[in-house]
Amino acid sequence: MDSLHAEGQTYRDFTLTRYLPLQELHCTWIELAHKTGARVFHVANDDAENFFCLSFQTLPTSSNGVAHILEHTVLCGSKKYPVKDPFFSMSRRSLNTFMNAFTGQDFTCYPASSQVEKDFYNLLGVYLDAVFHPTLTQFSFLQEGHRLALTDVNDLNSPLQFQGIVYNEMKGALSSADSRLWKKLFASIFPDLPYAFDTGGDPKEIPNLTHEELLAFHQDFYHPSRCIFFFYGNLPLAKHLDFLTDTVLKGAKKLPPLPPLRKQSRFTALQKITNHYPIASSESLEKKGIIAFGYLTASIADQEELFALSLLDSLLLEHDASPLCKALLKSNLTTQVSSLLDPQLSEAPWAIICRGCEAEDADKIKALIDNTLQELLERPFTQEEIDACLHQFEFERSEISGDDGPFGLTLFFRAGLLAHHGIDPTLGLCIHSLFDHLKEKSKHPHFFPSLIRKYLLDNPHQVQLVLKPDLKLEAKEADEEKERLAEIRSSLQENDLQKIVEESKELTIYQEKAENQDLSCLPKLTLADIPLHVDDFLLETKSFKNLNLFHHSCFTNQILYADLLFDLPHIEVSDLPYLSLFSRLLPEVGSGGRSYEENLAKIQAHTGGISASLSLHISCQDPNICTPTFGLKGKCLERNRKELFQLFGDLIATPNFQDKERIQELISQHITSLEHRLTKNGLSYASQLCFASFSIPSYLFEKWHGLSYYQTILQEGKKIDLLIEKLQSLQQKILKAPSFDLILSSDEAQWENLQKDETLSLLNNLIPTSPIEKPWQGTYCLPKIQSQARAIATPVASQVFGTKTVSYQDPAAPYLLLATELLQNCTLHTEIREKGGAYGGGANFSPATGNFYLHSYRDPHLVKTWKAFQKGLEKIAGGKFTDEQLEEAKLCCLQSLDAPVIPGNRAILAYGWKRCGKTKQLRAQFREAILSARKEDVMEALERCVLHQEKTFISFLGEKLYQKEKEKLPFSLPLLSVDAPIES
Repeated sequence: MDSLHAEGQTYRDFTLTRYLPLQELHCTWIELAHKTGARVFHVANDDAENFFCLSFQTLPTSSNGVAHILEHTVLCGSKKYPVKDPFFSMSRRSLNTFMNAFTGQDFTCYPASSQVEKDFYNLLGVYLDAVFHPTLTQFSFLQEGHRLALTDVNDLNSPLQFQGIVYNEMKGALSSADSRLWKKLFASIFPDLPYAFDTGGDPKEIPNLTHEELLAFHQDFYHPSRCIFFFYGNLPLAKHLDFLTDTVLKGAKKLPPLPPLRKQSRFTALQKITNHYPIASSESLEKKGIIAFGYLTASIADQEELFALSLLDSLLLEHDASPLCKALLKSNLTTQVSSLLDPQLSEAPWAIICRGCEAEDADKIKALIDNTLQELLERPFTQEEIDACLHQFEFERSEISGDDGPFGLTLFFRAGLLAHHGIDPTLGLCIHSLFDHLKEKSKHPHFFPSLIRKYLLDNPHQVQLVLKPDLKLEAKEADEEKERLAEIRSSLQENDLQKIVEESKELTIYQEKAENQDLSCLPKLTLADIPLHVDDFLLETKSFKNLNLFHHSCFTNQILYADLLFDLPHIEVSDLPYLSLFSRLLPEVGSGGRSYEENLAKIQAHTGGISASLSLHISCQDPNICTPTFGLKGKCLERNRKELFQLFGDLIATPNFQDKERIQELISQHITSLEHRLTKNGLSYASQLCFASFSIPSYLFEKWHGLSYYQTILQEGKKIDLLIEKLQSLQQKILKAPSFDLILSSDEAQWENLQKDETLSLLNNLIPTSPIEKPWQGTYCLPKIQSQARAIATPVASQVFGTKTVSYQDPAAPYLLLATELLQNCTLHTEIREKGGAYGGGANFSPATGNFYLHSYRDPHLVKTWKAFQKGLEKIAGGKFTDEQLEEAKLCCLQSLDAPVIPGNRAILAYGWKRCGKTKQLRAQFREAILSARKEDVMEALERCVLHQEKTFISFLGEKLYQKEKEKLPFSLPLLSVDAPIES
């Protein structure tokens, strides 16, 4: 197999069709075709985090959610692994670094990764059997998709309800204005293609899906010959090919490929559409409109044209100083502008989104967009502007970063999805040739004007979508569902109702039996397979004048990662939310004598981004003690390190918080963002509110990021003079110190070069130094947070049930971490997700803070979930779990403790360990305590630290759900608006 480098060579029934070194990624692309038509892509390198992804093109013909529900149900048992839930079972029988499944608009994929070879093939075997040989039982369909049920199975006269995990998930998703925006926009741009349908499922249409339609959809799209098998990492390709052959390809028949999607027929004129989204009754309607403009552009087959359009999108709308974005923001017709060009669909839609608008201004905004684009036809972009955007593309493609998953997943999305449309997948990875060609073409003064004219100004296929806020929409949709259910009920005879009751009872019995089913057919790791080492990232420390340097050496693909940290002085409690606002605004203002436009352009041209943040650095000896810092984080290609540190220095020494117009603009954007993300952030706000009275660090975090922060910004955001005064005061207070910590991740050569040149001297000279007038004290009076509910515009709930326990160095801490996994695996997943129909739920423990909590989200229940929380705690504290389940919990804990760390995060992680006192020895002891834990240890820890402690219950939910359940509550749970103060 090592000699398989030339096209046409064969291995078993595979033929090599492409062998291409990817110098820019330090990888090799290997592409093979199987005689069945199956395709294998392998990105070979020396990364020990091996990754696979099984991907299918899936094209819905309605919004009944069939692709999404099938994604769920294929993972509920298969021919070789006939257990109810192999996906979640494997998640706790392995050391996976990633396991998931995704339903896209025209594809469904199943990715996973692991650093342990045995584990990798265990996961691959389960996934392969799941997608190609699923059982797809009626019970799985009822649980994961939708079903009719009586609210009380013992009362035939009780109301009907729709239930199902996907059903409730999508009800929760449509609480978000953004979800409704994208759903309607794509339906409007692509009326004749599968993209017109909500692939996740519309709650109004999901109940129309039958089990037979689900089976037929699987038959149509899930076949080895129509699958892309994508691999990444350092395991030998021959082992992958042997495994595929022996498990699924041997004896598989060849099916004809799916026909390509037809072209969307083009409009002859702009289409104007109006729709609505729900907001809570307590919210203001002012500036809550969302106005989107959609354009259908080039085919996915024309990669060079799409690359040019991506560059044009960046030139027009990358940041607030980009010409089209700037014109829109300066008009005061909108407070926030964003864009999306999706190059992974068969034809690329391009959308410009304006938030914080008045709905009646849609035509004015459209005219402003067209007028600004018309002006740009006469003013060519400068080469400097073009080079800045090209630099961003170069940086993005050079960075080894997985965002919310492994790097292999990033590469799959770039390359694998192209292959579904018959496009050369390497075009998504090898972009230097496209760079060079585009750079040459961009020198022609008419290049970008011709694109603007063709795809924006003269393009008849345009959509203008106005999304209006509606205070009554949540109640209206709840009433519509109620009426639909009443109509269904009126058509049912008593024997029909009895069948529904029997079906519900049978499903419950099936779920309960499955709790104790034999999982021995599933492969698993044992504790003997676990690596013995604890990860450690060595820091080299040096001092250079006022800088304390901390460096970790690793391969970063010629990128330098830097964090510049300042110890915080004492901050008055009233200033805590403004400190968080300060960190959000600092990178967006002018500095160094440059306007904000010039600063943003410089950041774009020379860095991969600069951000500011606050960190707590909680002592592992005492969770009530922290030494918080303010920091700037930046990254750049090695050639631009001087410019990065120049920007750091300027933002610290000379930020311009006198620009009232810019501050007003930023605050308006931020308020719009907070308002539109309220329902999406419900679980985060609930947890932070719950913890605010537990410790000083938790209190600070709530003030910086929680409901207190939300309320402060919305209430004080229009007092611009006051805000500017606060920002200037904080600038003087926190951006000074006797010395600073600079934390760097880079390769050794970059580190040596950095110490030789004048870059560090530049940074030292730019940053003012002075003693801290009043050092950090951390003495705040903690509030008393009572159990409570907060009303938001959603038909479901996000809720938290938490208490304060012990922290990292307490002997019970490792056992409490194990308890959260046992709670999730042995009770909460079944009670809250499978039986309750919530999209998710579980338990969490933070050894740093000592915060212990149970949670659920997109949950159709309140009381039932609270009872599940109580029952779960009693069950695990009572020892109702097996030794095998304890071993699975240990594997789950080690998944997070041993998770891979991308190169850019290693230095700052090691610095955080050092700052908190979390030595390698302590981390090794914590890890060893998990591995050696006994059943009695977990029971005693949960009994002592959680079971009998006072707990706080917080729910962010819709008012209809609260009113439905409040009488059943066994404790007081007042319903408050999100505007009500958190401290009495």
